Amino acid sequence: MNDYVLLRFDGDERVLVLGMRWHTILGSRLDQRARQKAREARASHYAHAPGSEAVGVVRLSRADRGLAASLHSGALAFAADHRQGVVALRAALPDGRIWVVASQGGKVLTHSDRVHDTAADAQEALDALAAHHGDELVVLDADSENSGDVSLPALLGESPDPYRLQPCGWSMPTLPRPLVVATLGCAAAFLLRAGWDWYRHLGGTQAPAPASIDPDAAWARVFETFRQRVRLHAQEDGLAVLDALAELPAELGGWKLSSAQCTRDAGPGWTCRAGYGRGHRLATNASFLAARPPGWKETWQPMDAVVAHFSIAGGGQALEPSRLRSQEEHDDQTVTALQQVMPLLSGITLGDAAPARLEPPRDEYGAVIPAPPSMPAIFERPLALEGPLRSLFLMPELLAGQVEWRSASLTVAPDAELSLNRSRLMAGISGVLYARD
Repeated sequence: MNDYVLLRFDGDERVLVLGMRWHTILGSRLDQRARQKAREARASHYAHAPGSEAVGVVRLSRADRGLAASLHSGALAFAADHRQGVVALRAALPDGRIWVVASQGGKVLTHSDRVHDTAADAQEALDALAAHHGDELVVLDADSENSGDVSLPALLGESPDPYRLQPCGWSMPTLPRPLVVATLGCAAAFLLRAGWDWYRHLGGTQAPAPASIDPDAAWARVFETFRQRVRLHAQEDGLAVLDALAELPAELGGWKLSSAQCTRDAGPGWTCRAGYGRGHRLATNASFLAARPPGWKETWQPMDAVVAHFSIAGGGQALEPSRLRSQEEHDDQTVTALQQVMPLLSGITLGDAAPARLEPPRDEYGAVIPAPPSMPAIFERPLALEGPLRSLFLMPELLAGQVEWRSASLTVAPDAELSLNRSRLMAGISGVLYARD
């Protein structure tokens, strides 16, 4: 539980914690069960998403515990961004080691979130996942140059609080509570007396007060950073990534398309990957390379499968609060429009509305500055649509300028039974629906 890795990024105070140990928890009051499980494991900190049946635990060193306020679970952040299917990530770290993490339906798998010394060890872990989950498993890649399928610095996004490590707290179950209270009272009295004596010894001298910080200006900078990073997509932006998936060649040089996935970059574009398998006994790597579109990069796995990497341009505009619909308007108009297309889809998931979490600024003494009354109230709701690819092109126009699309996927199911909401080309698209108060 101590073999964790802290991953830092230039220009960002937040730190990813990799290599936590994950446990399954059951029952009601999962938040309390998560804390109890962490204490049972003798951990110093834990990570748990509200309502999740998985909790990650870690015992931080004494030196690292001072950084706890800026530490966030990398596995929890990855799982939150991949709520569909079974997805694994193989990430090359700057020190040469490999981080492997996997999630199923947005829940971190218990035997993942491991940092491996060699690529062979990492591949062995992925092979074990593939043996258990079969063709459902989608493997993504990331590297220290952020040029793979997933950008590690972008995992935390704009709302890192759900992934922040929580302290397990101090527990002394073997001591009577009155004795604990009395001991703490004596210690507090001693420290107060020592502090008073120290102050009198210094003669009441004080260091110059640090420069004050304007609360309104500090919050304005925080909100402007958030506003610029969110990219709300127009109707044609969401359809563009679906067009790219629909136009993928079904066969290239004897290799057949099996699946594809696109995730939004830290910038406006999309990073995509398409999986192909040998569909003809005479198909070779050379025949695939001769037929594939220009600009693709391949990862061979190793004899009968290949993953093609490519990117597509993306649109989107910065978030403008005045252009967002209110929560009431979304409940009335947007949800109604989604309900009207539900018969054509296999599923629509719309989460509960929650305030957009912004990292609050701090004053000159390090204390959190409360948000001013003039601060715009922005709410976000996770949204996912799944169904035949043809049906996703009928997504309601009311979503235009209100959603930041973050991922899209395509699965080829040759043996699927055809129906109104089922086809051989099944797709999904997910993101965040924004609203004003």
